Amino acid sequence: MAKSMLKRLRVFSALVVLVAIVLTSRLAWLQIYQYDHYFARAETNRMRELPIGAPRGEIYDRNGELLVGNRPGFVVSVLDLNKRDQPDVVAYLSELLEMEEADISAKIWDQRYRSFAPIRISTKPVSAEVVAQIEERRIDLPGVIIETQPMRYYTEDSLAAHALGYVGAIGREELLKMQEQGRFYRGTDSIGKFGVEKTWEEYLRGQDGILRVETNRFGRRIQVLDKKDPIPGNNLTLTLDARLQKIAEQSLTEVIDNLRGEGNDQAGKGAVVALNPNTGEILAMVSFPSYSPSTFNENFIKLRDDRDNPLLNRAVSGAYPVGSTFKMVGAAAALEEGIISIRSIISCTGRKVFFPNDPARGCFNNAVHGSLDVVQALAKSCNIFFFELGKRTGIDRLIAYAEDFGFSRTTGLQDLEGERAGSLLRREEGKFWPVGNVLTAAIGQGHTITPLQLANFSAMLANGGTHYRPFLVKGVSDKSGETILTVEPEIINQLEYKDDTWEAIHQGMEAVALPGGTAASMRNLPVKVAGKTGSAQVSLSGSHKAHSLFVGYAPADAPEIALAVIVEHGGLGGQAAVPVARQIFAEYYAAE
Repeated sequence: MAKSMLKRLRVFSALVVLVAIVLTSRLAWLQIYQYDHYFARAETNRMRELPIGAPRGEIYDRNGELLVGNRPGFVVSVLDLNKRDQPDVVAYLSELLEMEEADISAKIWDQRYRSFAPIRISTKPVSAEVVAQIEERRIDLPGVIIETQPMRYYTEDSLAAHALGYVGAIGREELLKMQEQGRFYRGTDSIGKFGVEKTWEEYLRGQDGILRVETNRFGRRIQVLDKKDPIPGNNLTLTLDARLQKIAEQSLTEVIDNLRGEGNDQAGKGAVVALNPNTGEILAMVSFPSYSPSTFNENFIKLRDDRDNPLLNRAVSGAYPVGSTFKMVGAAAALEEGIISIRSIISCTGRKVFFPNDPARGCFNNAVHGSLDVVQALAKSCNIFFFELGKRTGIDRLIAYAEDFGFSRTTGLQDLEGERAGSLLRREEGKFWPVGNVLTAAIGQGHTITPLQLANFSAMLANGGTHYRPFLVKGVSDKSGETILTVEPEIINQLEYKDDTWEAIHQGMEAVALPGGTAASMRNLPVKVAGKTGSAQVSLSGSHKAHSLFVGYAPADAPEIALAVIVEHGGLGGQAAVPVARQIFAEYYAAE
């Protein structure tokens, strides 16, 4: 009996010793060999690294006027929200922030592998009242934090909205693309979505800072342990002239409102582009109707479903028939090819048959202009004259000269996405070509252009054939104001036309704005203008009014502004586009 008990005692003692050895070994493993690992985990339990959002770079006009800046704002985020508390927290935030619970849960799920970083729930700043309500219920909302973030604001609301663009929450595809490029973004970060905000994102986005804090179990900060300040993004200086932009937007809006007030319910859209013909700088870019970048995200569905499509940048993506503004191409082709000279005379009888089996063609209302040279023909926009030039020149040579001026191809703009190339009515091999098409092409029908192309055309006419690449960003500077990038004018093409050709075109365009010309209302402006009107037919049945167009430049003898105006369904050039251009030139030069 005693031996049996002694044996059991020895076994028990051995087990105790074995357990003690195992526990001691495990303790030594944890305390010695795994010390660094578990110390780091323990520190993480009480320490949090919170990102400090870097302000995006600011955007200025060419004269230093602030167009886009930043303001501090509060956003609601979650950090280390455990699964047990998640349903109650999500339900409360859904009611407080007026968001769907599914949307909040989706944001948390998308960031589930990055629990070390706050997950931003609200993509727009919340009010001080919301902040106060969250602070009052801090104990009931474990993991909910308030972050202070710089928020984008646009100083002039919708001014130059299509050029500036807007920012919004980064999408899944955008996030993956940035990750592939090695650029770090959080799933709830904002990113440039349109305009220069998007194309210059790499320069505008700053580098986030880090705030290392100690927290309690409710996520409340106890103390700040360390801080690394964010690095703001770089600032952009644009080529835009804010004063000219305001004048252009106001002029287009007022003319369209007047047209509608006079019973033209088809009017309601249009575009204006102004270039510096000596550099290619875009001085103004208007697309109407517009939107406010500041409220874009809240109003997106309404904007998207709007029949007038305010999100479309008509200045670079709108395709329009060019109409009679094309006639300088026919003049240049005929003069360069020696088909006519500046003194050649063609008789206008108001209506004429040019080819057998082709219907008679005529001037507007069959007006009889009599004997005209090219200068007078441009001033009066005589169709008969340019029909005859088209017939003599031929479609292939006419199209070649149109391509010289950049038609049917993009202008080279790199600061905005979505520029369309337009098209030309040209003969295609193997396809039937009605002989009368050359007459249609000669007066600008059958071709499509963008307002930017039209402004570039005007600039080339003004400067004697130099095609500068249009650009919107003039320079980039860092937060200290030091210039890190300067954009220089770039010549894409140079037309080597005869001086007599340019002289004839310039005289003709100047005559347009004089008594007897189609834009005679511009004769009393404080600056001398050269221009050309156009009305582009868009409906054979006449159910839709023609688009109203104007191209021109000023001052005529030393051009500073090359302008293109298009008013959709505005009627004749003198009824809509000319009043817009006239008001722009009058107000811009009145202060000088």
